[in-house]
Amino acid sequence: MAAIEHKQLWQAVADQLRDEILDGRLSAGSRLVETELAERFGVSRGPVRDALAELARAGLAVDLPRRGTFVPSLTEKDLAEVYVIRRAIEEAAVRLAIEQGTDQDITAMYATLEQTERAYRADDLAAAWEADMAFHRCICRMSGNGRLLMLFDELSSQTVLLMRTALATHASLGWTPPVEVHRQIADAIRAREPRAASAAVGAHFQYTQDRLRASPEN
Repeated sequence: MAAIEHKQLWQAVADQLRDEILDGRLSAGSRLVETELAERFGVSRGPVRDALAELARAGLAVDLPRRGTFVPSLTEKDLAEVYVIRRAIEEAAVRLAIEQGTDQDITAMYATLEQTERAYRADDLAAAWEADMAFHRCICRMSGNGRLLMLFDELSSQTVLLMRTALATHASLGWTPPVEVHRQIADAIRAREPRAASAAVGAHFQYTQDRLRASPEN
């Protein structure tokens, strides 16, 4: 394992496990055993325990009494619930971003949007979802509301895991990327139009829900 620098041990372990869960190397149902992970990362069990607690807080691990800690098996219902919450906080975020965002923030938002669009055009779904979350996070950060940003961060990893899980039975989630709806959100923020921005956020989440409702593959 590469040397860990400038990070607390538990954070480095949590980051590595998070990446492996989100890209599918650790699949749903995988058991996360403290002793095995401590040996693998060359650390004591304390940092591993803290890392697993952080993953549990983010919804990427679940502790089952007398059974251990596992990567959770998530459902379409879980995804629908996450989107209800994300829609609410992001409708608030765009209104606050219009009030608080600077010209430099707007420039950064469009740079992130362009990265997202390039990733979707490259047909790299994992990279596209990561860039997609970065675009939404940029808007939440622009809001200036730290608690809103913390809530988004808790939900963003769950979103990627849920989308990857649902993709196995809903190929519709992998095509027709939400490039245009993202740009509508950004354009409304740049124009300082809160109603249009909120409507664009609503259209974005409706778009994803419509793709989720498309007939699953057999």
